[in-house]
Parts: sequence; structure tokens; C-alpha cells
Amino acid sequence: MNSDVILYTRGRPIDDPQSIRERIIKILPTQIKSLTPTFISEVMISGPVGVSGGVLEGIENETLHLATEIPDRVIEGKLADKLDEVSLGFYLAEKVGAKVGDSIRIIIPFVSEEDDQDYGIGNPRSVEKKVVGIVKMGMYKYDSRFLFAPIESVRELLKQPGKITSFKIKLNDNEDTVAAAGLLTDHFGYPFRAKDWSQLNRNLLYSIELEKVVISIILTAIVIVAAFNTVSTLVMMIHDKTKELSILKAMGFTSKKAFRLFALIGMSIGIVGIASGVLGGLVVNQIIANTRLVDLPPDVYHIGYLPVIHNWKEIGTIIGIAFLISLLSALYPAITVSRRSPLDGIRYE
Repeated sequence: MNSDVILYTRGRPIDDPQSIRERIIKILPTQIKSLTPTFISEVMISGPVGVSGGVLEGIENETLHLATEIPDRVIEGKLADKLDEVSLGFYLAEKVGAKVGDSIRIIIPFVSEEDDQDYGIGNPRSVEKKVVGIVKMGMYKYDSRFLFAPIESVRELLKQPGKITSFKIKLNDNEDTVAAAGLLTDHFGYPFRAKDWSQLNRNLLYSIELEKVVISIILTAIVIVAAFNTVSTLVMMIHDKTKELSILKAMGFTSKKAFRLFALIGMSIGIVGIASGVLGGLVVNQIIANTRLVDLPPDVYHIGYLPVIHNWKEIGTIIGIAFLISLLSALYPAITVSRRSPLDGIRYE
């Protein structure tokens, strides 16, 4: 939606976009892959069945696909490319009851026709636009608020000819987006500010990290509880095989060998459980990833489905912790059987 880095103004719109574009390229000569200008303004949208607030974004169709994925997320119709056309976010279209082919009214609360220079002051005005497309970015905060129109149309509507409010910047692969945003902020200063994609979605990323910590604690607790099954299995085995173990010890089966035997049995149980659990988890993950099986309420979780990836580093950590717990769970029965005297098993036989 916003590319890797977005440079925007916190004051009046940018009067000379071309000079700002040249400065951006000069500051990040090797990092930049592409960039596109936009003009953003808050508006009201009146549709066939409802009214909603929204964010009108003026886009440059020639460069938008080079810096963002917005053109690829059109699920119905097309992206607006004429002055009287507009494309709506999926949930915004649902709110106002608009479909492709319908007309909506865009209300600009703070534009004065009498004084074009006073941006943000004046009487409201409205204009009718035809809905030509529905866009679904996959994040509720975008799909429920944004509508897109050609940048020339938005400039004309807001009486801001030749101006923009922001640049969306696409960097080359593996570039440091945080460093690039900081460099742009330092060079431009107030009223400009640059943010990278992680800063724009800080709350979402923080909630994901927090949930991962909680899930890690729960998963570790589940593994520990499962490890008690290994302990109980080995203890019952010692109890049931007391006579056989005593005979083996009487025949020269040393305490060290007894310890290694039960440690090996415990580790084998753990390895089988870990292998089956990991394979089962990968299969379930693949099913969820391919089918988007788990739906989420987008107004709560920001996204409409549960996305799944395989992170082999985390999987390796889980395997290591599970194996360590399995090994520790086998120590108590192994130590117990290694210390037991042969007489304990054959005294009453």
C-alpha cells in the first residue's frame, strides 16, 4: 500500500514535486528502485445506502504499479484512470453500499472555491464520481477508508493544481528501510517526514510480537505437560520389568548401561513425538496457507485471514527445546533404574 518508505508533508501540499523528486534521488541514489507521487485528503463519501468518512488518494497510474501493489489488488473492475472515475476499498464499498457502475458523492469539507490558496479553510463542496473498481489490500484500515482517483482529478477537486502531499518510495531488495527513512527525514527537515513500512504498521507488528511470546510460553507448557507422559511411561516400564531388570543386573548389566538404556528409550519417545508433531504441523500450515482456512474479524485483527509461513529458524528452536525437555524427562527414570539393586526385583521371586 505505502511501498517501502513514504515521504510526506505535515504542512501545506508540496508546490514543486519535481524538485523534491530530484532531491530524493540525490539523497538515495543507489537505494531507490522507483517512486510515485500521491495526493491524500480526508473526505466524506455518500453512497446508495450509507455515508462514511474516508481518505481520498490521488494516484499517478503510470508509476503506481512500480512502487506499490495497489493495481494488483483490484478484485473487481479496474483502477480509476479518468477524471470522473473512482475506485473504492472493499469494506468502504460495503459501508456505503456501492458497486462497480454505481455513482457516489464525494464531499470535501474544507475547500474554498472563492479562495483557492486557503488550503483547509472554507465551505464544503461535493462532486459525483462513478465507481469503476473495488480494491482489497487485505488490511482493514486501508480497505475500510481509502478510495483512489487519478491525481489530476484530486488536484482539481481540492483546487491544488500541480501539488502533491507525499511520495511512495520503492527501494532495491535488502536495503535498510529504517535507515533510508531516517536519512530522508534528516535531509528534508520540517515539515517533511519519512516513515518506513514497519513504522507505519508499528502497532500491528508489536501485537504480533506480543502474541508470539504468549504462544511460545503456552507451547512450552504443553511440551512440559507432554513430557510427564514420558516420565510416567518409563516409571511404569521400570515397575513392570523389575524382575527382568534385576536378572540382567545379576548377570552383569551395569548401572551405567541401565541408565543409558532408559535415557535412550526416553529420547526415542521424544524424537518420535517431535518428528510426528513437526510433520503434522507443517502439513496443517501448508493447508492453511493455500486455502486461507482460518478467517479473522478484520476490524479486530486488522487482517481478514490468518497468514502462515514456515520459519525454519523458529521451527529449529522449537525442536531443540522439545528435545531438551524430552531428555530431561528421561533422566529421573534412568537414574532410578541405575541405582536399583538386583535384590529388589528377585527378593520375592
